[in-house]
Amino acid sequence: MSQNAPSLAPLHRLPLSALRGLASSLETGLLSAGITQVGIAQAAGTDAAAVAETLRSLSAVGMSPRQMAVVVRGIAEAHEHVPKPSSLFDLVLSGPDLPGVPMADTAAVVHTMISQASHEVWLVGYAVYNGRKLFEPLARRMIDVPELTVKFCLDIARQHNDATPAADIVARFARDFRARHWPWDRLPELYYDPRSLETGDGRASLHAKCVIVDGERALVTSANFTDAAQRKNIELGVVISHRPTVARLTDYFAGLCIGEQFARCPLG
Repeated sequence: MSQNAPSLAPLHRLPLSALRGLASSLETGLLSAGITQVGIAQAAGTDAAAVAETLRSLSAVGMSPRQMAVVVRGIAEAHEHVPKPSSLFDLVLSGPDLPGVPMADTAAVVHTMISQASHEVWLVGYAVYNGRKLFEPLARRMIDVPELTVKFCLDIARQHNDATPAADIVARFARDFRARHWPWDRLPELYYDPRSLETGDGRASLHAKCVIVDGERALVTSANFTDAAQRKNIELGVVISHRPTVARLTDYFAGLCIGEQFARCPLG
């Protein structure tokens, strides 16, 4: 916007109903004959002064009331088709109840997301404990929806001063995962970052925690896949329903697996 261009910010602050009323007034109502304070007050309410300044600025650059109506209707249509942020992002606060602050059970949020999965679930996490209890709804969903694929990305860590060959650590993790966390016949895919098994300065951890469902919804959270984290700890997460953002998350982890930065941990 040039330095002398009128600011449309006051129009963007108006609710949808006020924008429509203002456009109608500019087209065929009181404001069609000229910009008056009374006409603006009827359409814009408490924002009348700022809206009046905007409309007078538009008039000063040569716009007629009908042309202003086109601008206002365009803003109204844009607002109508742009989702509210609250429908795209939602906080998941877990911990002790606090009056006036909405709380959520992380495990319940994850369960709800999984219950709606139709073709793909990604579970990315650092620590897993008592996974059998946490993952049972997902195992049932895989039975109910045969085409559903489930992909874990988990940290397989080398303990301090453990000189065990990396392949043996991975095999031990796979046996433990099947025994403690996933005893069901239909298996997910499991990936890990090989750098977590290095012994030198290149060692790194897979510390991210998120759940992604069908490329449409994601929970990015501080909670590990443990009963305490999912149900008792103070944890903070965000449910994302903004598809471009969810697609970016999905593409990142899928790319790490396809590009072999992540390695496959055989479970079968």
